[in-house]
Parts: sequence; C-alpha cells; structure tokens
Amino acid sequence: MKFFLVLFIAFLGMLSVKCQTINIELKHFPAKDYMYLIVHGNKFDTVAHGKMDKAGKANLVFKDKFKNYKGMSRFIFSDGSGFDFIVNRENFRILSTKEVLNGENIQFINSPENEYLKSQSIQKQKLLQKEQLASAVLALYNEKDTLYTVFKEEQQHLNEQYKTLKNLNEKNSLYAARMMEIFDFLIGNSDDLHDDVDKKITQANNFVISKLNMDDLYTSMYWNDVLNNWFNLQLQLNKDDAELFTNLQQLAVRMKSNVQYTSFAEIMVKQLDKIGKDGLVSTFGAYIAKSGKIEQPDHYLLAAMGGPQIGMAAPDLLYASGKNVFNKNQKTILIFYETGCNNCDNEINLLIGNYQELQKKGYEVVSAASDVDVAEHEKNAGRFPWKKKFSDYKGPAGVNFTSYGVIGTPTIFIIDEKGIITGRYARIGDANILN
Repeated sequence: MKFFLVLFIAFLGMLSVKCQTINIELKHFPAKDYMYLIVHGNKFDTVAHGKMDKAGKANLVFKDKFKNYKGMSRFIFSDGSGFDFIVNRENFRILSTKEVLNGENIQFINSPENEYLKSQSIQKQKLLQKEQLASAVLALYNEKDTLYTVFKEEQQHLNEQYKTLKNLNEKNSLYAARMMEIFDFLIGNSDDLHDDVDKKITQANNFVISKLNMDDLYTSMYWNDVLNNWFNLQLQLNKDDAELFTNLQQLAVRMKSNVQYTSFAEIMVKQLDKIGKDGLVSTFGAYIAKSGKIEQPDHYLLAAMGGPQIGMAAPDLLYASGKNVFNKNQKTILIFYETGCNNCDNEINLLIGNYQELQKKGYEVVSAASDVDVAEHEKNAGRFPWKKKFSDYKGPAGVNFTSYGVIGTPTIFIIDEKGIITGRYARIGDANILN
C-alpha cells in the first residue's frame, strides 16, 4: 500500500511538471497586484491574477482550458504598466532588473518564441531606419554627387538584407514568425522596400486572402486592426460592390470556427454600414445568414441578417429595465404584433382560442408589442390569458424588434426547450402545432 502511495504521489508530480509554467522575476515590482490575460479576437480572458511576492516574483501556470493556448498574452499591473509576450507551450523565465519595463530591457530565458520576436523586431526596425535615412540623403543629392552613389549602393544593400530577412522569416515555423508577418502587413511592408503603393496594396490583400492563418490572427491582439485595414484596402482595390462582395466571401470561407466567422461578419457589417453601402449590407447579411456559422451575433449583425435564423439561439427579450422576459428552457411561441393590426389580431385570437391545448403540448406564449401608447397596450393585452405580454413603448425601433430583426407584424418565432429557434412564421397555422 505504501509503495502504491509513493507511485501515486510521483505520478501527480509528473502531471504538475507537464503543466506549462512561466516564472516572472521583476525585482523592482515587489508586492504589486497583477493580472495575466490571453486574447481571443478582440476579447481578453483572465488566466491569473494575484500579487508579486516580496522579491518581485510570480509563477504563471497554464492548465485546464488555457493549457493549449498559442498566441500573444499580456502581463499587466494595477497602474497600467506591463508587457506583452508569446505563449506557445514553452516553460521559460521572464527577467528584468529595471524600474521601467520596455521591450529592450525584458529578458526571455529558454523561450525561442519570444527571443526570436524580440531580436527580429529590433533587427528589422534598425534596417528600416537605415533605409529611411538613405532615402532622405538621396532626396537631397543628385546623381553626380559622391554621396549619392554611396547611399544608392547602401540602399540596394539594405533592400537585399530586407528580402533575406523576410524570406527566412517566411520559412520559420515559430508563432513569432507569423507575428512578424502581421506586423509587416500593419505597417505596410511588402516583399521589396522599393515597391510602389499599388503593388504594396495588392500584396497585402493577397497575404490576408490566401496566406494569413486565421487562428494565429485570432490570438495575436491584432484581429480587429488587420480586418479593418484589410477592408480599407478593398476600397482602394475595388471599383464596384460586386467585386467587394466576392472578396468578402473569399475571406469568410477562411474563417476556421463559428466564433471567428461571427466576429469577422460583425466587423465587416459595421464597416459597410459606416460607408453607407446599405445594399451590400443586405446582400452580405443574406449570405452569412445561410452559412449556419453565426453564433450570438450583435444587434448590427442581426439587423443585416434580417434577424436570427432557424437553428440559432433566441436572443434575450428584455423589459425596459433590462430583465429577461421569458424562460428559454421551455418551449415558447413568441409573437411580435401591433395593437390595431388586423392580421395581428387574427393570429392572437388563434393563440387565445388554442392556449390551453398549447400548454398541454408544453408551449408557453409570450407576446411583444410595438405599441407606444401605454394605456392602449394595457387595454388590449389585458385579454390575453398568458402572463408574459410585453412592450417597451419604443415601437419597432425598440431593442427587441431590432434584435429579432422584426420588420413587419405579425412575426411568430417558435423556440424549443434549449432556447433554439426552430421556426419563423407570419401565421401560427404554418407552424403545424395547432393540429
């Protein structure tokens, strides 16, 4: 028995060793409160929070849902200072003996990822600074001057160095190499330092459309920046909406998960709306609505899609106070209507007449009106036998009509006991649940 216990304890020790651990040593930050965050798209998740010990040390351990994370992360103190670094299944140390932290005075021990990102960033920055200097000198001298020839040769030499650096980075399998490519895209670097603007735009577009790994981008901290910049490139590249729509489709199919797809769609819809392309918003909205990949969309995206689609989770239905109106753990018939609308009255009367039978089948009825007059709404809704009858008195512009994409009344949603929309109708008879 004792032997078994020893083996079990040893086994637990082996498991703890396998957990990714990052040791942080910052001697000038003793007893400081910190948070450690990782990123997905434009959202940060808290992995750990605590207080540095008296020596300015802390240990970060990755386990459970965070243990396979690959991407950028942020270590931040309560005063807002801190630093970013890569996590990719490495056990390593982070050291600094300085009172003010920056990219140059932070050391990464036993982390090829962060060592590469730091060294390549410094090397490329110096190379680009030299090239800027050479270009400035060449602008001041003519071809007959001795200095012109010297700096022209230097400029060519720098360009060769740049190409070599870029080619080696492309062949490197580290996540840090992918980050360098993302940085190049954001600052407008192309394959050659002397490419003209049109060539740079074309190369940048091709990089995002054909090469960029969306998983890598999603954990890079630059998800929104890259997608917004790519959209702006489209406005420079494309002369008509048809070509822009084709490129939107081309990038949409490269989104690897439903969460990424939804976030991408939300960003694009907002950009299209901002520049007044209402027709393209509707076209793109109809396209993504058919994808089956939209999860928990925001109001902008729901409006573009014409509301939530069959198979999607039903949005919350809110009182003016923000409280949810109905229980999505029960089968529900949700009817949007307007008092005084004849077709609405016909459907409501059918629901009233069949209410007891619907309850026997496990359905509850919830009604949401576009009424703006409180007295009129209360008088009409007083005859409904169900308890949850609602209006926020903001008309069809209210948050509920918007989040459900309701334009005309009546509109009826059938929602199952898991909160999933199984049908959307203009008439309850079409749902085949009254039979």
